[in-house]
Amino acid sequence: MIPWLLIVILILILIFLVISIIMKAKYKRPTDYYSLFWMGIIWIVLGIPLQNFLLSGLGIVFMVAGLVNKKKWKQNKRDWKKLTNEEKKVTLIVLISLGILLLIGAFFFFLA
Repeated sequence: MIPWLLIVILILILIFLVISIIMKAKYKRPTDYYSLFWMGIIWIVLGIPLQNFLLSGLGIVFMVAGLVNKKKWKQNKRDWKKLTNEEKKVTLIVLISLGILLLIGAFFFFLA
């Protein structure tokens, strides 16, 4: 069962990689350092109780990168009102897809 599950996960990662490369080429926008900072904090908080030092280490790197570029927080911040209709659709599709993947992951986690 594990090789099958690993193959499915690898295929999903590759699909999301291709989608992200296409979206990056289509929507060129600067890095949102505010989000990077908060993502770093979340990864640190998750990495400590899981005793995952790689996760905590990457969280520290993201948090420091966000803090170093603190002056750029407001200029790169985009909220829902500033998005075009196409960007709103893409954002909703990504959020729904990630939510479904999270539920599937939690389901398999509790099965194991």
